[in-house]
Amino acid sequence: MIPEEMREIFEEYVIEAKEHLENLEQKLLELERDPENEELINSAFRSMHTIKGGAGFLGLSLIVETAHLAEEVLGKLRSKTLKLSPEINDLLLKSVDFLRSALDCYLRGEECPRNEELYKSLKILIEGGKVETTVQTKKSIDELLDDFGLSHLKGKPLEDILEELILLSPDKRPKELIDALEKEIYSTKELAKIQDEVEEEANKLMLEYAKEGLLGEKVLETVIEKEESEEGKKADKTKEEKKKIEEEGERVLRIDVQKIESLMNLVGELVLERNRLLRLSQSMTEEGYSRRLEELEAVVSSIDRIVGDLQLAVMKTRMQPVKKLFQKFPRVARDLSRMLGKEVELSTEGEDTEMDKSLIERLEEPLIHLIRNSIDHGVEPPEERERLGKPRAGRIRLKAYYQGDRVFISVEDDGRGIDVDKVKEKAIEKGIATKDRLEKMTEKEILSLVFSPGFSTADRISEVSGRGVGMDVVMDVVMRFRGTVDLSSEKGKGTKVTMSFPLTIGIIKSLLVSMCGRLFAIPIHSVLEIVSGDEADVSLISGEEVLILRGNTIPLINLGEVLGISMERMGFVIVVLIGNRRVALAVEDMLGDEEIVIKPLGKFFGDIEGISGATITGDGNIVLILDPVGLVRRFTGVF
Repeated sequence: MIPEEMREIFEEYVIEAKEHLENLEQKLLELERDPENEELINSAFRSMHTIKGGAGFLGLSLIVETAHLAEEVLGKLRSKTLKLSPEINDLLLKSVDFLRSALDCYLRGEECPRNEELYKSLKILIEGGKVETTVQTKKSIDELLDDFGLSHLKGKPLEDILEELILLSPDKRPKELIDALEKEIYSTKELAKIQDEVEEEANKLMLEYAKEGLLGEKVLETVIEKEESEEGKKADKTKEEKKKIEEEGERVLRIDVQKIESLMNLVGELVLERNRLLRLSQSMTEEGYSRRLEELEAVVSSIDRIVGDLQLAVMKTRMQPVKKLFQKFPRVARDLSRMLGKEVELSTEGEDTEMDKSLIERLEEPLIHLIRNSIDHGVEPPEERERLGKPRAGRIRLKAYYQGDRVFISVEDDGRGIDVDKVKEKAIEKGIATKDRLEKMTEKEILSLVFSPGFSTADRISEVSGRGVGMDVVMDVVMRFRGTVDLSSEKGKGTKVTMSFPLTIGIIKSLLVSMCGRLFAIPIHSVLEIVSGDEADVSLISGEEVLILRGNTIPLINLGEVLGISMERMGFVIVVLIGNRRVALAVEDMLGDEEIVIKPLGKFFGDIEGISGATITGDGNIVLILDPVGLVRRFTGVF
């Protein structure tokens, strides 16, 4: 357990240690392509050195022990007494994984067991022995939970996860996962004693790296205080060094998310007031009040510009580059391709593209599923690719970019593509679609069925895929963040999945519609086109109304019927894109577009399917914001 007086220092160390682990993992992956690069080896060594030093100061003996052994291996690589091989890199990457999990373990205040297999392998390597290739095939508990569709159990104590699995019926218990849990739980929890000289060295390293500006100010203060009491360092020199750290530290500001949320709310209120002022300006013009109107318009224009700038500035405080997210996937691709005996080159583009922090935090899982699918289902084995005239190594491209007011993330491979006939066969087999319905669907609509829960084209269940879990996770995140997803595939050429999301989460542009005088807002990002009710070609197919648009049939939903409002006429039909499917919504009237602030309905109303929140328009009306996904689910049961 970390003493309370050291807790703040420990938490700062954890943040810095995780940054070093990210750097370490990246350098190790680069080293695999360029094993003789001394700069990469030195960078990796320094990161491991710093992690060990901080852990020694805080008494995190498990981290010191593992980091010390991994550091020795890196030292041998640096001195060229050891040559990097895929097996050695497996071991070093496994050490990174273990250190990351140990940090989380200490954060939770739990007793952290040593990874005996890793410890023994590192010792054998240091003593001149050979390492086996089994290290990289052993999967983490989190990976196994993903594979068996149990991602919701992540973060629970291992004993709690095991207890929930044991309660399942025998035929549904994942034996591989249970065995892994038992091994982790019952593995020895006794840590070897760290030699006194290692701890002394760690304390010296902490001071050394703190002075170089590699650690936070609070850590520096504590280290210096301890060093002064033991060795009597000069006070003047310490003050100069501390001042230097403070000056450098001012370049980075860590902001409490709660403060940002409060700021977002204030900006939201300001946007509403701007809308009211705009409406007032319009009404004065309409009613013929010309006096001082020019001055009022200038004020309105100024407020409009300032609010826009403030909105953008506040939005950017929540934005983060996708670089840290993208850095995780070369490792995923490497480990998986080695496990499957394939060769894969993963490239990333647009790493400086920024997205909302909450979205970035939720994108990791769907992107992992997409990359796994590309490697397992898409990329062919090296020999098969050579026969087809392709390079031995499959290529996967992960890309982020802006387009208009949206941000796009795509995963593209040059593999075998998706067999449309096989998708049809599986859809019928699993009861996802009937043969008659499939005959009326376009190829793109058929491909979109892979996003259905439980869908898989795999002929067998493997460690990686085939359980029907994955693409529905992608769709779930896309819909939750008001996004869209597009899937394109060409047999023998490859597959591309593109997700798009709004740049900001709290303030959106919407289309205002009305039924019987009641106003509703539809997020404009989902609107594809609008058809006048008089010109709409509506037919009845299999007892259901559809819109015939340029030869395509689109399901038609009477919005008034779904909301329990009697519409006098169908004034407009709004075609919206939900996930990757088109749906037509019939409304009575349309009032144009407006930028709105999403406000939750509150605990009194709770979650209402089809309603994502409410807003106040410029003329003071309270308007419900419609959620097209929920509306379709309420009406058809789909999604």
